[in-house]
Amino acid sequence: MRAKADVVIIGAGVTGAALAYTLAKRGLRDVLILEKEFPCAGATGRCGGGIRQQFTTAPNIRLAMGSVEKFQRLSQELDCDIEYVQGGYLVLAETEEELELQRRAVALQNDLGLPSRTLTPDQVPQIFPLLDPSTIAGASFCPTDGHANPFRVVEGYLRAARRWGVRLEKFTPVTDLVVRKGRVVEVITPRGRVAAGVVVNAAGAWSKQVAAL
Repeated sequence: MRAKADVVIIGAGVTGAALAYTLAKRGLRDVLILEKEFPCAGATGRCGGGIRQQFTTAPNIRLAMGSVEKFQRLSQELDCDIEYVQGGYLVLAETEEELELQRRAVALQNDLGLPSRTLTPDQVPQIFPLLDPSTIAGASFCPTDGHANPFRVVEGYLRAARRWGVRLEKFTPVTDLVVRKGRVVEVITPRGRVAAGVVVNAAGAWSKQVAAL
């Protein structure tokens, strides 16, 4: 393992993999990903792969809509089938209070250009026939939401990044960080030390433990 990198990314889930790819695509090729186990071993490998835009604040809605635009062309961009399907996303409301919150959220989403809508209990089985409509107050649905295979997404990002020179070191946990003048300058692992221009904590659910080193 080389002892120096312009950028060290801790974590090989979707965040770390996507960041490494994007940096390499923009010309920063001396990038090292350190993964304590293997790609998708953490939160990314445990997620359901849902891709939704039905949020309750404008910034999150806009970010999600931009993400969907990215996912629509990602298989072609990465030359890897990420198994992306825009099959819609159904969010159930069990109470009238929850349904009212959904109505407000849908109104905001529509104002931002998202084609989401609220549904009555009787309309929900048209989308999901196995659901008993008597158990809910209603739902919201967006047809441009969907899902992708998180393993294929990460695989595609990493393969493309490595073609541009990004290095991935698996089974290499970060055990300590060297900080000088408020900046991380070196990463310590059981396999050696790595001097870094920039260190990115992309450890997901384990980022707090990394930050505490």
